[in-house]
Amino acid sequence: MRLLGAFLRLLVAGALGAPPAPAPEARGTASAEPPVLTFREIWNRSFCRPLEQLVDVITEFPNEVEYIFRPSCVSLQRCGGCCGDEGLRCVPVETSTVTMQLLKIKPNGEAPYVEMAFTEHKQCECRPRQDLMRLGRRRSKGRGKRRQDKKRRKDCELCGTPRR
Repeated sequence: MRLLGAFLRLLVAGALGAPPAPAPEARGTASAEPPVLTFREIWNRSFCRPLEQLVDVITEFPNEVEYIFRPSCVSLQRCGGCCGDEGLRCVPVETSTVTMQLLKIKPNGEAPYVEMAFTEHKQCECRPRQDLMRLGRRRSKGRGKRRQDKKRRKDCELCGTPRR
């Protein structure tokens, strides 16, 4: 019966947008435990949205690997979080460019300040995964190759000379 009551409180609280009321047993006891985060708070924190991420400069500029950058990584807003379905992924729908001043250390020891442009994500959305969509439409790789191998083996067996 307590389980049914707790479920009904949770259902009503979700419908009204209010945090669920504590169970009757917990009201009278005072404890030093931190408050429990509600489902709605957890959902909002983990859902697809722009999040601050540290991005390696070399990952963004792979053609500049011969240089050392200071700092070696920069803080950018990038899409992250959960979409609630394996068939969806969190992707940027609005981006902007931010220019940052970095120290670019050259192999000869010269170290000028340079301005580098990075892409930041402003708005994110859950969209169908392209890799999963392609998999469903394609034939499996190697199917035709197996047939060719069988034909070669038969030809080899007929003439008696081993192939490969």
